[in-house]
Amino acid sequence: MEAANVRAFRGVRYNQEVVRSFDAVVAPPYDVISPDQKEGYLARHPNNVVRLILPDETPNSDKYSHAAQVLQNWLMEGVLVRDTEPSMYVCSQEYETGGAAMRRIGLTCLIRLEDYGTGAILPHERVLARPRADRLNLIRATRANFDSIFGLHDAAGVQAILETIVEGEPIAEATDTAAVRCRMWKISDPVQIEQLALRLNGEPILIADGHHRYDSALAYRNEMRQKTGSTDPNAEHEFVMMTLVSFEDEGLTILPTHRFVRAFDHLDEGKLLARLGESFVIEESCPTDLTTAVAARCDGTVFGLYLGGGKAFILTLKDDVDPAALDIPGSDALKNLDVTVLHSMILDRIIGIDTRTPEGQAMVAYTRDDDEAIDRVDSGEFRLSFVMNAMSVAEVREVAAAGDIMPQKSTFFYPKLLTGMVMRVMG
Repeated sequence: MEAANVRAFRGVRYNQEVVRSFDAVVAPPYDVISPDQKEGYLARHPNNVVRLILPDETPNSDKYSHAAQVLQNWLMEGVLVRDTEPSMYVCSQEYETGGAAMRRIGLTCLIRLEDYGTGAILPHERVLARPRADRLNLIRATRANFDSIFGLHDAAGVQAILETIVEGEPIAEATDTAAVRCRMWKISDPVQIEQLALRLNGEPILIADGHHRYDSALAYRNEMRQKTGSTDPNAEHEFVMMTLVSFEDEGLTILPTHRFVRAFDHLDEGKLLARLGESFVIEESCPTDLTTAVAARCDGTVFGLYLGGGKAFILTLKDDVDPAALDIPGSDALKNLDVTVLHSMILDRIIGIDTRTPEGQAMVAYTRDDDEAIDRVDSGEFRLSFVMNAMSVAEVREVAAAGDIMPQKSTFFYPKLLTGMVMRVMG
């Protein structure tokens, strides 16, 4: 098994003398920003990072070329400045979940791009073709990484080093719209950089979030290899920006992602419940208590079903039904996941939706909002919803180690990394 290759880089950061407040220019990653939210970020500051990650077309250029022009303008005008020495960047995020105060610490650096088969980089979710193509076009035009990929590692001793660094004075600080406080420190000491790199180079990296960004960077690397006719190991396109967090970080939080299903005609509610009753114990529930009731039964395979009009149910897999016997490829760890049981036994076999196909993907939508999982069914926008429990970090780790790929939107690591604290521009 190969090990991830880690190195420092000259980060590109907002010039605090020009921008003043980082709060006004940072944003979440591109893929969680709605059109309305985008307009809100644009209104906060003329140099908000959404102009780079979600660019608009202009009369004279497509959106990707426009992003490249904006980037060059900001660099020339001093809105963005490049650090003078190769560095690594430590980012802490302080947030609340379930009434508890949490802190997660990550190390932003460059990771050598590796094909998945080497075992150096482990994915855990399927990716969709359309977002991958969008990000590839952006890299081609800008030769930059704006949104950091989020990776998990098992390297011994790294967490302790980072916890010491965050006791010092940060070089930047921002609070996002979800009240998550992000602070950043810079490591420029070559000895300390080498110490961190040596520890991390001995471990594979699991992609927690940013599969599309990684796949796009990998495709760009392959294009550049073909274009240049070489595989120079030190070429800039051989690396991508990633923020690494330890599996042992107590601030790691995964939130559930609920599923909506659009209209279908071949099953009425009675037939659907009858089919479900063959494999699941079905109990009636109150819509307002559905997420709480499902979370209280997290020891087994369980999820909620909402059919609209106040009709809510808890579905618990029967004791005599073994997910490991599912006729799908993969390890027992993958087959025993709630999301695998849902996609294979219910969406595919009962409702007839194969979410591995574009047609099936179009039939399913996702939300992390508990109320939305109920309200958008009651509004008639969707036919039904499934309320899910969160996956554990241990489950993600086990499935990835087995080389398996989960259905898309299986995990939501919270909080998202903040875009705009530090960026990477090639050249």
